[in-house]
Amino acid sequence: MARSSNAGQRARSYLRVASLAVIALTVLVTLSSVRHLAGAIAVRHSLANSGDYEVQGHKLLSQSTDVIQKGQPHWLSDGSVRKPVDSVRVSLTSSSTAHNQGAGANARVAQNASTTQHQLAEVGKCQIMPHTDYWGEPVKWGPSNKLPSAESCCAACREHQLSTPLDLECNVWVYCGDEKKCGVDYMDCWLKHLAHPDGVAPKTGEDIPWTAGILPAAQQDSTDTALSQDDGADRRYHIVITAQGTATHWQARIHYYWYKKVKAQCEGAGKCDMGGFTRLLHSGAPDDLMNEIPTFVATPLPDEGHKGYVVLNRPSAFVQWLQGATITEKYVFMSEPDHIWLKPMPNLMVGQRPAAFPFFYIEPSKAEFLPITQKFTGPLTRKQAEQIAPIGNAPTLLSLKQLQKMAPTWMNTSMDIFNDTEAHTAWGWVLEMYGFAISCFKEGVGPIDLHLKMMAQPPWDELLDPYYILHYTYGNDYTLEGVFTPGKYGAWRFDKRSYADKPPPRKLGAPPPGTKNELVQHLINALNEATDHIPGWDEYSATGKATRLWDGNL
Repeated sequence: MARSSNAGQRARSYLRVASLAVIALTVLVTLSSVRHLAGAIAVRHSLANSGDYEVQGHKLLSQSTDVIQKGQPHWLSDGSVRKPVDSVRVSLTSSSTAHNQGAGANARVAQNASTTQHQLAEVGKCQIMPHTDYWGEPVKWGPSNKLPSAESCCAACREHQLSTPLDLECNVWVYCGDEKKCGVDYMDCWLKHLAHPDGVAPKTGEDIPWTAGILPAAQQDSTDTALSQDDGADRRYHIVITAQGTATHWQARIHYYWYKKVKAQCEGAGKCDMGGFTRLLHSGAPDDLMNEIPTFVATPLPDEGHKGYVVLNRPSAFVQWLQGATITEKYVFMSEPDHIWLKPMPNLMVGQRPAAFPFFYIEPSKAEFLPITQKFTGPLTRKQAEQIAPIGNAPTLLSLKQLQKMAPTWMNTSMDIFNDTEAHTAWGWVLEMYGFAISCFKEGVGPIDLHLKMMAQPPWDELLDPYYILHYTYGNDYTLEGVFTPGKYGAWRFDKRSYADKPPPRKLGAPPPGTKNELVQHLINALNEATDHIPGWDEYSATGKATRLWDGNL
């Protein structure tokens, strides 16, 4: 009996071991399967200061009037990448800077010339991007799609057959071909779909074992610059920023200083597309900057019209401005107070296609949002909804006629979204951006070209070149040794939210020695230069009242 009992115990032990082995193998496969989805979720929902903010869907709950866009994807390379005319195009420039958020990891992506798009190895109809990983909605999962090479993975994406008309096509693929680095992911070929693959950035770096590509294959467009700056035609654009409240008061002064300085550089270099300037003040009353910054005062919505969501005043203010102002330029560049000009920007429009910076969290074609989008567009297939560009109103460059055509629709659609409980809950603080994107689509303003080089967002972007404007919406946190501390207050930090009630002082402290981020360093230098140049800033910083005004002379 004892021998029989011991044999039974051993059998049960072996069975437990075998069961644990099966469970472990299942966990490994499952982790591999969810890996790409987890990365996408992390990108969408991580925040610049996780202790200060929380997200419910796309709604930001904070005292800030800015959307936190941590992980905003950027990747940049030389030349321009074009999709067919009925889709979006992304213009790219030199010095690759790729930023993407992993789950709780540092988002700063290594900049490596060997991985920039202008150096892609073209193989047949495939363009191979080594050390690159795209997120996206899987149409075929990697663990069940083992293939021998990146080329075969690309071919599988190109030849992917849809089971039903509602299925998503494959336009992004990723392949793991390094047996040592890939581990259980070795030979996995993920077929994926992105609504705007050219408007987002992959994760890149020598430590990335994945190889990726997008379809259709990107083609260089050497005519882009020539088309953007054609034979001497007047392509000047009028710059407009919108403002209301204390924070945008001082930000507008900084913006205007740098607009004036960069425009002078632009005009000194010859042909310049930068035109006039308007601060669109939607408070309903003149303020103490009327004689410093060219300003149009718009009447705000009644309090019951926006219920504290003051951003809803923006489209209404644009409608009033278009009706009441004299605008001599044929084009309009919609910007924001917390943008700093870095260098002159040419008119980036090609023909009548607007140019805009893409925001990855504007997703009207997403499966869960499509029924909401259709409330404001009428019936759309998902493919039709993907024609809605992932943009907000700023930064966007479009013709004056296009803005005149779509602005009333933007105002009314934004109001409709605000008053729709389901849409308001789903899109939250960025609902007015959805209103702008949907209204461009409804009024036939487009296709819209997506320009990642248009705007830098430190600390996630690092290099000055090739950007035109700097957006200081994020907190910048570093140790005293200059080490970036994302999501954690640093011993040195700059965050515009620290100056929501009063302007920042002059002579802000420089980032610590060892800080490698050029844009963070430039941001502090730019603020200090402007505040030194604008008279009476010390008193202004203490009181918030502008008693001495800048005359605009440099």
